Amino acid sequence: MIGKICGAVAAGILAGHGAVYIFNKIPARWLCDYGKEPGEELKDPYTQRIKGFPWKWIYSGFFMAGLIRLVFFDWMFALASLVLCWALLLIALADKKYGIVPDQFVILTAISALGFIPYHSSFLAPLWGALLGGGVMLFSALLGKLIFKKETLGLGDVKLFAAVGLALGFRSTLTVLVISAVSSALIFSILLIRRKIKRNDMLPLGPYICGSAIFYAVIIWPLL
Repeated sequence: MIGKICGAVAAGILAGHGAVYIFNKIPARWLCDYGKEPGEELKDPYTQRIKGFPWKWIYSGFFMAGLIRLVFFDWMFALASLVLCWALLLIALADKKYGIVPDQFVILTAISALGFIPYHSSFLAPLWGALLGGGVMLFSALLGKLIFKKETLGLGDVKLFAAVGLALGFRSTLTVLVISAVSSALIFSILLIRRKIKRNDMLPLGPYICGSAIFYAVIIWPLL
């Protein structure tokens, strides 16, 4: 028991500190759209995109708490969840701060699916999850463009949800879809009521997708 807790604490600190360090050091082109040149702030190697204090320790605390919970469930599941959550955290930060979902971390999210294979009810569950997540997002993007005559969802969100679906499987992805839709609508409504945003404003969806997937992997899945 003590060994598991110590391992979870060490891995959590490494993951939290590493997330801040990597986000501050990733190439500027990862954080801008295809065909666009990054701004001077992004290209400045000395600019802290995220301040080390207190965020290194906040993220470390998040990873430590999650890992301590999961190692007593299954250490292999905990390892797969660590990779998934680490990638999703960086995606959420990039989308929140720069409005971009980096493909490199979407790929890492998809790779984390390998660790969840033993925990699915069937071999096809991840594939159905990817089709569900990516398909719903793609349909929503096309419908939004048809109705509002502008892009309401980016292709990055489509790829992100497909990768999440590949990791979590069909039924889990359905739950994450509901949680992310409800949470994003709730926050949008609160901000609208408080007049922090206008009705036609667009909020990045990536943080809600990532947060919902992390919540499912760390809190809900071990209970099933």
